[in-house]
Amino acid sequence: MTEAMDQQPPERLLELQRRFADHLRDPEHTPPPDGIEDRRLAIYRRLFFNNLSNLFARNFPVIRKLHNDAQWRALIRDFMIEHRSTTPMFTEIGSEFVAFMAARIDAQEDLMPWLAELAHWEYLETCVRLAADDVILDQDREWISAVTWMARGIRVNPTLHMARYQWPVHRIGPDHRPQHPEAVMLAVYRRANDRVAFMQINTLTAVLLEALSGDDAPALDLALAGLADGVAQSPATLQEAARPLIATLIDREVILGPR
Repeated sequence: MTEAMDQQPPERLLELQRRFADHLRDPEHTPPPDGIEDRRLAIYRRLFFNNLSNLFARNFPVIRKLHNDAQWRALIRDFMIEHRSTTPMFTEIGSEFVAFMAARIDAQEDLMPWLAELAHWEYLETCVRLAADDVILDQDREWISAVTWMARGIRVNPTLHMARYQWPVHRIGPDHRPQHPEAVMLAVYRRANDRVAFMQINTLTAVLLEALSGDDAPALDLALAGLADGVAQSPATLQEAARPLIATLIDREVILGPR
């Protein structure tokens, strides 16, 4: 009897919290706990909804522009009702919105079949913007034109993220809503001036950058040699062909300097 009584208070508190949270998520269909003044509940309802709405509008600005106010409010409400987040961190909750959009791909409007991929792309931009890594350019630019730079280890931008999409998500906006898939590979990163930048790349460039990343990555010439068989070229030919690409990656600050 005593054990049962000891268990009642936390059980009642848990039930109260559950009903309170359910009401905040879906106030139209879920009644609030008994004995709480609606005026007070309204404050929590507004705070909870507006915080999520404003947060997602900042992190997913293109998606926000693609929806009018009523559509956006409906989308946020659907997220609150349908999705159960696994993180309480505001800096990470964007990933929950991406998961929510991916889970409802079949329910997307016919006019926006690319919405889930667009959410992922915008989330990557947020990850790059918030990344704790420092982007430090090499001050000695002579290494770029040196004869031996191919044999050196390369320092890739630590904020770099790459992803492949079935839709040209980097061009989507209120004035451009693609009607047909167009596969793209994109790289997004932060420059030394803290501005987020992106560029469209091909699969070979992505594989090369992946091979060059990390403290134990091979020198550039060895990384290219490892790719030569896959493109049916000799290492020397591929090295020569890669020089303009490497110069572009250096200029765009995807490659920061020698390691």
